[in-house]
Amino acid sequence: FKGELTFGVMGTQVSGDELSGFNKAGIYGGAGVRADFNGNAGLGFRMLYFQKGSRMPLKNDGTDSAYYLLRLSYLEVPLMFRYKVSKKIYLEAGPSLGYLLKSYEEDENGPLSMRGRPFYTFDLSAIFSLGFHLTEQLDLMMLYGQSVVPVREHESGAVYRLNAGQYNSELGFCLLLTL
Repeated sequence: FKGELTFGVMGTQVSGDELSGFNKAGIYGGAGVRADFNGNAGLGFRMLYFQKGSRMPLKNDGTDSAYYLLRLSYLEVPLMFRYKVSKKIYLEAGPSLGYLLKSYEEDENGPLSMRGRPFYTFDLSAIFSLGFHLTEQLDLMMLYGQSVVPVREHESGAVYRLNAGQYNSELGFCLLLTL
């Protein structure tokens, strides 16, 4: 078993909020353990603090007065399968169960009430990463995560096939220190 520490910065968005782009920055950090099965494969378990959400900044050019900010703080527990592609490169993939610690939402008029459409307590995501060994103990990883179940229902309450509500998406970079 090997211990791990990780810290990174993510761009996040919430699909179904009528905004586009990974405009909300968030931090990602925590600790975990990993076991290698053989020279090419392994399994890791981490406990992470993860900031997600959505953002539309206020433009100062007078063309758009809309502003929106959504902050979601999660405690996440991913189980990641690792496959070593080469001596310096590996791929990771796996499910991640998130517990919502806190949510905050505001627009240009101030904080919005969460009573109408609360966020679900749990988020189940799929996470994919590409890692590069920088040194024997330090890796740079590019991550992509996507909720596979909604984090809350649409404002209208509508459901159409696989579009059952709003979903978290995240894209970013992190450093992984193997202890």
